[in-house]
Amino acid sequence: MPEYTVVVALSNPANVPKLIYIATLIAAEYSGRIVVTSVVAAPDEEECSAASDPDAFANAQSLVQRGYEAALARGLRCERRVAVGQHIYQGIVNIAEAEQADLLVIGMSESARPSPEADIGFDRIVDAVSAHAPCNVLVAKFRNGMHFNRALVWVSHHVDPTMLQQIIVPLYHQAGVEIEFMNFAASPKQAEQVHIQARQWLEEASLTGYGHITVQLGEATADAIIQASEAYDVVIIDTPPLHQLERRLLGSVAEQVVHNAYCTTLVMQHAEKS
Repeated sequence: MPEYTVVVALSNPANVPKLIYIATLIAAEYSGRIVVTSVVAAPDEEECSAASDPDAFANAQSLVQRGYEAALARGLRCERRVAVGQHIYQGIVNIAEAEQADLLVIGMSESARPSPEADIGFDRIVDAVSAHAPCNVLVAKFRNGMHFNRALVWVSHHVDPTMLQQIIVPLYHQAGVEIEFMNFAASPKQAEQVHIQARQWLEEASLTGYGHITVQLGEATADAIIQASEAYDVVIIDTPPLHQLERRLLGSVAEQVVHNAYCTTLVMQHAEKS
């Protein structure tokens, strides 16, 4: 059986220790390895200004070396990959394919939520990676450092338990994170049924014992999740493959949460299926 492999795509120097921390928690849980990568845009790449920087390759090597050393410091086996390509997203996807990755970890920009007219280069690359990756993708938007004491997991009707297991189990075992599974109900009577369904879901997902269930009264809207996020260190949500979504950026609820939550957000993106 191939070794569990986590590919980490690096672009923003500020995100290097944070992405490596998340990746090493997951790889350690599954006795796997880390592949740290960065892709330099070729001269005709329009989505990234790195092409005009003569030191772009050296900068990418520096990023990868920092990630490599951080992974080694946490006791993980790690390899380095720097690639040059016309399309940054395709370079990342190609490396994930070549390494037979089980999970690809990538970070979003830490800027405020862009306007509909904004053209944020690397966030568009995240979209393209999510749409073409050969494996599940974990998209991280960091706020308030790396302390993950309390995690909010939104349990909705479309949640794939095997997706969430990939991040919940490592956070619980490797970092001792307190997990709270949250759902919403329109009335107290419905809340009882929702709680039962959530407990059944946890049993089927083999996640019983990893956290407790909270049912809030109200609609399961992005605003409700964003408001709840103020009491947590990290929000974890999953989203279907992009071909099932009406909006391209991760999905409408996930998009709003990832840009507006009060804490770090981790979005698990299903692998696109042909």
